[in-house]
Amino acid sequence: MAISNFLNPIDEQINNTEVTTDEEGILQEILDEHLSDPTQNDEQEEEPETEEAVYSASDARNALKVLIEYTECQDALQANHLRALERLEGEIEAIQLNSLVQETLDRWIT
Repeated sequence: MAISNFLNPIDEQINNTEVTTDEEGILQEILDEHLSDPTQNDEQEEEPETEEAVYSASDARNALKVLIEYTECQDALQANHLRALERLEGEIEAIQLNSLVQETLDRWIT
């Protein structure tokens, strides 16, 4: 086997038919690449963005309950961390209570 065939096997040789060799063509390719509409390139290259999840106050309270239970079981965490989580739970509960809407008594009067 010839060394040239070993280094460049026929099966793996790339056919460069689209490569431009003249200076004008190379310059034009570079200009086209850099002067094209950037929004087109960005749209093609960017992955679709995932929407961020919207959590409710009850979701936040449930997560805090898990954190509080975890903190209570850990000896390494200080008590002030637990108190901070409990205060935060109280604040989220207040947000929940403030978001409640009072219903009218129309259904009771009829």
